[in-house]
Amino acid sequence: MRKLTITIIICICALIDVKAQYDVHFTHYWDMINFYNPAGAGSTKKLHAYAAYSNQMSGFENNPKSMLINADLPLTMLRGDHSLGAGVINDEIGIFTNQHLYLNYAFGLKLFGGRIAIGAQLALLNAKIEPGKLEFGGESNDPAFPTSAADGNTFDFGAGILYQHKLFYAGISALHINAPLIEIGEKNQMQVDPYFNFTAGGNIPLKNPLITIQPSVQLMTDFVSWRADITARGSYNYKEKNFFGGVTYSPSTSVTMFLGIEFMDITVSYGYELFTSGVGAENGSHDIYIGYKMDLNIFKKEKNKHNSIRILQ
Repeated sequence: MRKLTITIIICICALIDVKAQYDVHFTHYWDMINFYNPAGAGSTKKLHAYAAYSNQMSGFENNPKSMLINADLPLTMLRGDHSLGAGVINDEIGIFTNQHLYLNYAFGLKLFGGRIAIGAQLALLNAKIEPGKLEFGGESNDPAFPTSAADGNTFDFGAGILYQHKLFYAGISALHINAPLIEIGEKNQMQVDPYFNFTAGGNIPLKNPLITIQPSVQLMTDFVSWRADITARGSYNYKEKNFFGGVTYSPSTSVTMFLGIEFMDITVSYGYELFTSGVGAENGSHDIYIGYKMDLNIFKKEKNKHNSIRILQ
């Protein structure tokens, strides 16, 4: 089974023209809105930094592994509602290593008792082939398979819109709008298709103020293939610590379970994605999320007030 999987990966990845789902799906998508939608930059009104790691289809050799580091913040030193965000993702899939470096900008306005933001993303995509990972079990002179390392890069851009209310949020984005084509060396190409992402969620308070229910949904599609995630998440506040957990169902794909804790502005969570397509319970995906949020007061214009002190002799 392992050799068969390696062969399939090689045959798919070593084609001269490669088309693939470029963007990674993370279990904790509801706390990573600005990764999927540039309008999400500054949506928390705090400095929001996080890292996410996904080990997909564990148990298989050369399985996909993804690492994301992201930070965004509102520009409180400027007039108006401006925000910036930046991030980098490293994605390893078989003989390919994809890197995505991006910068997000968002501008917000008050609307219907909430906030609407419009965002834009400028990114640099890099793809690298490492043929040393190929194992033929014999000699191969097939020119379709690369014999030396090669890489290439190109620019990319996207846009999005996000509306936030105290009870719900909803947003849509279009990424890789320019359908970037990455030339990898002289013989290989990677086509990154545009795709749309829709995200929405809410906050349902209960009679017990310590317990809340937070449903959310996400739909990713390039109008050829699609993935939908429907999440039911509950949280319980106890002694300044917020414990949460829930389940995500992705039709025809998987069921994901996750648990986490929030304390001292830090969020730590783990999720396990169990595929329903026959891959096997032991070959699911492991997701780890670590986030930090901090209020930004250093740029606020506040007058320093001092009492008049007289030295009396």
